[in-house]
Amino acid sequence: MNSRAEFLEVSEEQKDRIEKARKIFSDIYDFAEKYCKKSRETSLAFTKLEEAQFWLIKGITREVEE
Repeated sequence: MNSRAEFLEVSEEQKDRIEKARKIFSDIYDFAEKYCKKSRETSLAFTKLEEAQFWLIKGITREVEE
């Protein structure tokens, strides 16, 4: 299987960092939902946050030990 399509096992330390990142993003989502009115801009902000969260977690899972 192509390595880009494979499931990547992560260490416990990586799992911990991923959970911390998810918590931080969750807090930002909660803040935006509570304090920002629904609008095109808010919708775009959520899309960008989701993208940032995806790439942050992907970066953690693809780290190479040096």
